[in-house]
Amino acid sequence: MQDILSGRFVFTYIDTRGNINKPLHADYLNNKMKSIRKQHKELAHATPHELRHTAKQAGMNLEAISEALTHSDTGTTQIYVNTSNVVPMTVGEF
Repeated sequence: MQDILSGRFVFTYIDTRGNINKPLHADYLNNKMKSIRKQHKELAHATPHELRHTAKQAGMNLEAISEALTHSDTGTTQIYVNTSNVVPMTVGEF
């Protein structure tokens, strides 16, 4: 599976040197999400941390979540996704 996903990230950007598919730093994503939330008050509060829980609730495979979070063991991921800390979704969003 790593070969399939190699160089492809869910959240990426093109840096100032033109390098494509650089992973985003968590602080950057946090700030972007806050900025969007300020502009769109109707959106539910969400953080990058909460997205892992939402991904599991939406049926995303635990191994895929674990790999995206760079956990060496799915047991670690299981600890993080087994909470009720999820972003509210409406029907049809996933």
